Order: sequence, then structure tokens, then C-alpha cells
Amino acid sequence: MTPQEPELACADLPAVGGRIGPEPEDFVVDEVLDREPSGSGEHLFVRIEKRVLNTQDAVHAVARAAGVRAPDVGSAGMKDKHAVTRQWLSLPPGASDPGSWQLPEGLSVVESTRNEKKLRTGQLSGNRFRIRLHEANANANAACAAIVARIVEQGLPNYFGAQRFGIAGQNLDRALHWLRSGDAARGRGSRFHKKLYPSVIQSEIFNRYLTRRRALGLSTLLVGEVVRLDGSNSVFVVEEPERELPRLTSKDIHLTGPMPGPKMKKPSGVPAELEAAVLGELELSDDLLSGLARHAPGTRRDLLVFPEGLEARVLDANVVELSFFLPSGSYATELVRQLTRAPFLEPRRDRDR
Repeated sequence: MTPQEPELACADLPAVGGRIGPEPEDFVVDEVLDREPSGSGEHLFVRIEKRVLNTQDAVHAVARAAGVRAPDVGSAGMKDKHAVTRQWLSLPPGASDPGSWQLPEGLSVVESTRNEKKLRTGQLSGNRFRIRLHEANANANAACAAIVARIVEQGLPNYFGAQRFGIAGQNLDRALHWLRSGDAARGRGSRFHKKLYPSVIQSEIFNRYLTRRRALGLSTLLVGEVVRLDGSNSVFVVEEPERELPRLTSKDIHLTGPMPGPKMKKPSGVPAELEAAVLGELELSDDLLSGLARHAPGTRRDLLVFPEGLEARVLDANVVELSFFLPSGSYATELVRQLTRAPFLEPRRDRDR
């Protein structure tokens, strides 16, 4: 089974065309932490810039240079390899001064400071992107304006990108086999796969639900819908859609989709029927999904994301530069697909995320 291709929200608009450029500088990512380092404390924080280097290799290089163990180096998340990316790392007490480090080509320290606690996975607000598309269509200027205007007004469907599913989407079949064989319930598999496979299954369920829910309109509310309060992780079930609709319009509440697990808030009514239909497509029962309980607690994920500061500039006859901020967990490549119309399962070279 291959992942279902997400729908394009701008398919009815003229395409910009093109593709992400071939150079690392065509894909620039700048990580934004959820809180700035305090400037004091026993943990050294360094903001690194890496080029054509994945985060794991960067961590090992920094650990060697600083004289500490790689497992003791903290990061908020993984960043793309074939790109220019900037992100924070934390190092434990005893790390040497960054000024003395000998780092490989393509890796440098941009700034350093200190903090009281180690940097943990997920402690980021999101990422700023600057992406260049090459070989754009002749009508790129007008096409960009129309697509950007729609995304700013209506939001971007918050689909998981193809990177979530591995090369050619192969991880979905592997994850489903792991679940159906009982290996998930028995806790079998490597530590890596016990983290990867639940997320792959959750992502496919969410993507399929989002497609079904989009067909009913994402500017509407349904009885039994689970929505999230803006600025928090609190969710509730909608009982009176007419009363809550103004809050949806003003973005005080947000539509959500399923990321199954024991802690996930369940809907009722039509939304529950949609979720059940998705599980039926994937031939997944509640008993099977219970095998994920020890690996993934479950949550709700917003159906829409609103990129901040979204701009598109035509640099010359066939190059378009995009700049925007996305919250953690949302995929820049899904925004790019709205313009290029590239096939979903067409991973860009050796992207990590």
C-alpha cells in the first residue's frame, strides 16, 4: 500500500511550475526555538550553520570538537541535509570553548550562549524558510500572487509531506505489517522503528481524514467535531456549530484531525464516521490500533496551517523565491507543491525532512 496523495488546495489556479533548485542555497532553513536561551547556566548553547550535512553528523562533529559524548548533545529536531540550515545545539558542562573547535567543511558556529537546561526534542516554535524554485513558468508572477493570496486567506491543508513515508512511500507498508503482525503490541523492533512506524501510521490516517473532511468544507463546523483552542493544546467537542462558527472564522479555534493513541480526544457524529471510514480503508480495527498505545500516546493535529510572512518574488525570468515561517511539524514541501504541482511521492534528492 502506498500513501494516498494529498489534494492540492490551489489545483484550480494556474501553476507556477518549476522545481526546487539544485544548490543547497536554494533551500535555506532557520530554526526558531520556543524560547530563547537565558544567557546563563551550565549548558553551552551553540547556533550552528550546516551545508550538505545532516543533523546527526553535525552533532557528532560538534561533540568531537567539544570533547563531549554525542548522546549528551541536545537538539530540538532534525534538519534537511541537502540545504543550508541553522539550528541550536546544547552541550553539557565540560564542553570546550567553541573558539577552539576544529569543525569539518560545511559546518560552523554562528553564535554561542548559555542556558540552565539541556535542549530537548520538540522545543521549537517552528522554522523560517527561503526556497528558490527554478524553471518556473512564464506566468509565474501572476500565478504566485493568486496562490499566495489564497493560502493567506484560507490556510494551507496541514498534510504530512512525502518525507514522512520514506523513499517511494515504502515505510507505510512496513509500518502496517509491523502493526498487523502483532510486533507492535509485543514491543518488537528496533528503538528507531518503534518510533518511526507509529508516526507513519498516524500520518497516513491523518492525511486521509483531512482529504475526506476537506470535501465537506474547512470553513464549516460539524456537530461532534474536535477543535483546538488557539494558543493552547486544549481541545473540546463542538456541540453547537452555529455558536462556535464565529470563533473558527476568527481563528480562536482550529479544526483538528486524528493522530490515534490512548490520549487522543475522540469525535462523535459525522467526524467520527469519517475517521471510521479511513480506518476501514486501511483495514485497521480498534484492536489493532491498540497496539500503538505503548509507542504513541495520540493527539489531535490542526487540519489547516497559516504560514506567517508568506511572500513569493520572481527574481528573474524563471526563478521564484519563497519566504515564510511554518510552525513545528508542518511541511514546507507541501506548500511548495501548491506552486510546482510536483507529484507527492517525488522526494527531493536525500532530504531528511
